[in-house]
Amino acid sequence: MSETKANSSLFIKLNNKLNKDSLRGFGENTMYINFGNYPQGADGKKSPIEWLVLEDLGDEVLVLSRYGLDCKKYHHKKVNVTWEQCDLREWLNNDFLKAAFSEEEIKRIKVSELKTKYGTDGENSTKERVFCLSIEEAKRYFKNNEKGQCNPTDYARNQGTYVDTNSYCFWWLRSPGFSNYHAAYVDVLGVHNEIGVDVDIVLNAVRPALRIIK
Repeated sequence: MSETKANSSLFIKLNNKLNKDSLRGFGENTMYINFGNYPQGADGKKSPIEWLVLEDLGDEVLVLSRYGLDCKKYHHKKVNVTWEQCDLREWLNNDFLKAAFSEEEIKRIKVSELKTKYGTDGENSTKERVFCLSIEEAKRYFKNNEKGQCNPTDYARNQGTYVDTNSYCFWWLRSPGFSNYHAAYVDVLGVHNEIGVDVDIVLNAVRPALRIIK
């Protein structure tokens, strides 16, 4: 994906209304859109959320937050836990969903059916509006490690997100690591870490993903 400057065709302000025609035919250009509001500054005040468009699916778009929006544990304690059971999934589809979107906006967020692989244990299907990418999805959309690097918001930093000297952060994926006591993530270099980290660690940022109906 080639990125152009904001205020050009790259960054379109739609006042939280997605125009069906304007979201077609992106080609290889990186596109950001505004949708919903969430605390992002150090003062905790809400501002429009910028979303990276990962894929134009015709009547809907798959998007991922441009920045790490918050800092949350995958689960509150280190136990054998799946995406279906974890606290992060619960938080995304309740507290975050209600805080970030109006009732009208929530109606435009598709309930996605997801499949999450668990090694030799097969895969698990879940349905939700907001989710984290899987390791397979992260590899598909971020083939270049540099594209997978992420900056957290000041608000996310204040919540405990780790940042390196270049202001990049770790961000959660929904896939398990080498066991269900660990969850995969993308590191500060944009590398997909399949070994994972303890599910109860408080360092990783959250980059929500969702599908918006045009």
